Amino acid sequence: MDIEKRLLAFFAEEGLPLEGNFLVAASGGPDSMALLDLMRRLPGGFQLYAAHLDHKLRADSQKESQLLRAYCHKYQLPLYESVWPKSLHPESGLEAAARDYRYNFLFEVARQVKADYLLTAHHGDDLLENILLKLVRSGIPREMNSLKPVSQRGQVKLVRPLLSVGKADLLAYAKKQGLEYVEDETNFTGITARNRLRQEVVPLLKKESPDLLENAWRFSQEMTAEEDYFAQAAGKLPEPEPFFGGWRIPKAAGQAESELVKAYLENFIQKKYNKRVQLDRILLANRQSQEKGGLHLSFYQGHYWLYPVKQPAPSPLEEVVAGQPFFFRGNCYLLSEERREESPLAEISFPGKLSAGSLPNGQRLLLKDGRRTKSKKLFAAAGIPLALRGNCLSLFAGQEAVYVAGCYQQAVKEGKRPLYLYQVKTCKKGR
Repeated sequence: MDIEKRLLAFFAEEGLPLEGNFLVAASGGPDSMALLDLMRRLPGGFQLYAAHLDHKLRADSQKESQLLRAYCHKYQLPLYESVWPKSLHPESGLEAAARDYRYNFLFEVARQVKADYLLTAHHGDDLLENILLKLVRSGIPREMNSLKPVSQRGQVKLVRPLLSVGKADLLAYAKKQGLEYVEDETNFTGITARNRLRQEVVPLLKKESPDLLENAWRFSQEMTAEEDYFAQAAGKLPEPEPFFGGWRIPKAAGQAESELVKAYLENFIQKKYNKRVQLDRILLANRQSQEKGGLHLSFYQGHYWLYPVKQPAPSPLEEVVAGQPFFFRGNCYLLSEERREESPLAEISFPGKLSAGSLPNGQRLLLKDGRRTKSKKLFAAAGIPLALRGNCLSLFAGQEAVYVAGCYQQAVKEGKRPLYLYQVKTCKKGR
């Protein structure tokens, strides 16, 4: 099947109608020029745009801009261009920084032109290199399958329609159509691990198996099908609950089959923290703690808990005044003499002096029967992990704790006018 038919088959199989606005990420290289030309020739009622970022990584990078301008002018295609200023180039991590800057630019153009699809020219050799590179670096299957044919980025679908097409086929197409392009000379140096794989490892593997690119594409399809299955199953489980700077996993989710729990948590971490992690299966099955990507996962009092390893230091107690909003852990609170329509977080006796902050260590809290108990017992009974206890707002009347979020509230003293504690959306005055 030739490339044109493969492209038409791809859009049909993925259920992507050839209508609306299509934005092609064009670099001026043979791959993106082939994609741009292929899309230009496809039948359909869609508007085609091109976007190009000059990374300023080579002295002759302006040749790509000139070539693209000429092509787009010839076929009356709108072209959006920008430059990555050298002043923004980092001393280290240049490749990742360049990629991030490029995608930020591309998605901004996609927003401007109201693109339905953003197309990149990643092809079968890129897919194979990505699988091998991520195998070497992490061995995380989700990372090895990070080049997906279609993924959603906000309102735009990121589409890679050439993943089943080899580099050699694209070069042959460009030659057949007489396309001009600029070959990036840095692709032929051994500076990066990807280039070393491309020049030394992949050619040897292709000699071992002429079906290597097809195998890489099959691996990607199998992984995508498996991920989709678990994602759909995980999507039926209840969402994690925000809880004092962390997330409490509902029992219905935490008690699911271990492989499903693994997918559920990994998908949530990627969605919430934009991190791809591989949780340890054995630790997860045994409900033992583990740390991945700066996050801590533990099982405590019947629930899985997920929270950042680095937690803020306990907040010292500071005086608060009734009627004046105050902050704690980024949230705004108000002690009001008047009861509002919404239910208050707490009702406390109206004392002379109030203070708010984290509960000091070793604090003993007064019970209804007049006895005192250690605060850690109440925290444990409420199922709040040690690491998150400093995130629980506490209120003091003088030296006496009268409220600790999530686990304790002293009864309003008879004959005393109460104050009502509310969390409010905005603070006009805060600390």
